[in-house]
Amino acid sequence: MNWFRNLAVARKLAVAFSITVLITLSLGVFALARMQSSAHLLREISYTWAPAVQQLSEMRALLGEFRTYELAQLAHADDPKAVQNYFERMDKARSEVAIAQTAYARTTQPGKEAELYDAVKQKLADYYKANAALGAAVRAGDLVTANTVSDEQSRPARRDLFAKLVELTKFNTAHMNDEIALAEAAYQRSVRIMLAAMTLAVLLAVFAGWFVARSIAAPLGHATRMASAIAQGKLDNAIHVDSRDEAGQLLQSMQGMQRQLQAVLAAQSEMAQRHDAGEISYRMDQSAFPGDYGTMVRDTNNLVGSHIAVKMKLAQIMSRYAIGDLSQDMDRLPGEKAVLSDIMDTVKHNLSAMNSEIKVLAQAAANGNFGVRGDAQRFQYDFHAMVDNLNQLMATADANLHSLSTLLQAIAAGDLTARMHGQFNGVFAQMRDHANATAEQLSSIVGRIQQATGSINSAASNIAAGNQDLSQRIEQQATNLEETAASMEELTSTVRQNAEHARQANQLAIGAASVASQGGSVVAQVVTTMSGIEVSSKKIAEIISVIDGIAFQT
Repeated sequence: MNWFRNLAVARKLAVAFSITVLITLSLGVFALARMQSSAHLLREISYTWAPAVQQLSEMRALLGEFRTYELAQLAHADDPKAVQNYFERMDKARSEVAIAQTAYARTTQPGKEAELYDAVKQKLADYYKANAALGAAVRAGDLVTANTVSDEQSRPARRDLFAKLVELTKFNTAHMNDEIALAEAAYQRSVRIMLAAMTLAVLLAVFAGWFVARSIAAPLGHATRMASAIAQGKLDNAIHVDSRDEAGQLLQSMQGMQRQLQAVLAAQSEMAQRHDAGEISYRMDQSAFPGDYGTMVRDTNNLVGSHIAVKMKLAQIMSRYAIGDLSQDMDRLPGEKAVLSDIMDTVKHNLSAMNSEIKVLAQAAANGNFGVRGDAQRFQYDFHAMVDNLNQLMATADANLHSLSTLLQAIAAGDLTARMHGQFNGVFAQMRDHANATAEQLSSIVGRIQQATGSINSAASNIAAGNQDLSQRIEQQATNLEETAASMEELTSTVRQNAEHARQANQLAIGAASVASQGGSVVAQVVTTMSGIEVSSKKIAEIISVIDGIAFQT
């Protein structure tokens, strides 16, 4: 049956359909023949025997009424109108009997039926003859004769007539029943034969359908399983082709499709390996795949290229953000990719916000305002920690510089006993130590200045005494007094210079509070200034010594 297996599906179906059509035609021809036979029997029954029985029954009924009219006429013999009415009824009945005879005569079959019918006609003539005699007696008013004719002639004639009618009716009924039995038997035979033929036809049709369906369904089922496996991503199927019909061609096509899909999958796998190895510029060869496979490969390449382009753009912008260039924006991406644009916008916004916070804090620190704080609640995670750390830095610097400023203010107010106390770290610890050392130096210098001032006061007292002596010798000591006046002017200048140095020391101390970050150098300047004050104090002491010498000389 390989020839049938290699037939096209349409031809296989045509063969199965042809077999079914032949079986159907055979059944139809047989059924038509049986129907024609049954129709012939039915025509015999319908047009011959059934009408004959019907007409005979009609005649028996009419003749029965006819006899009734006779008896009724005798009973109403004294009523001329009634008698006449029954004559008319009998005439009408006779006419209807004649019509029934005519109808029956058309169905009469030659042979025994004709003989029986002739006997019926003879008996009918005898009955009509007796009726005529009866009618004549009735018209003559001879009721005795009429009754005698009715009893002796009409009644026996009617009975004989009915006997023949019954015999003829039975004959027709028997033949009609025979025909009906034949029709029923023919019908039963036809039914049995039709059932057998239909059973055979169904078996043949089922076998043909099963055979055709098997020859089609088996490879199609195999093709369906292969298609389902391919649809589920299984591309290592063993596809067997054992026919050259459409199903076989479909399997061959599926073999080719599986090979193409395997090739596409292999190309995609190779591209994935290349990209994993860092070769992100690698793309599949579109020209190696025909038709829509090439389109699929091209679209995959375009998709990969699009994603790579987005990633490269992200990397490029992030590289600019990494070096502090926040001037670039991410391209507006469509659809779900817009989340990348939004994320980059958020990154830029957060970096810009952090930059703004740092700038504000740095500018405030540069302006000496360490009381400014960043808004850490605007940020999360490490950004929040960064702003907190900057705030802590500002707070630490503010507290330490405030301590230093408080110390310098106390020193400027003349409180040389003030000192910086507390925990300080790093340069702030150095500033504390330098400031405390400065306070110690200032305290020591001021102590020495106080001692020098006492000496000056003592010298002034001596000068006053000398002035009293000099007043007695003004003329003699004019030259010496002029020298003394010059020395006093020099002393005044020296005192003024000392005051200016003290004022400079105070200004330097205040400047140290505003530039705490350079506290060490400021403290050094203060120490240098104090040293200058000490030198000036020594000069004052020398001047006082000179004055003492002058006073001693005078």
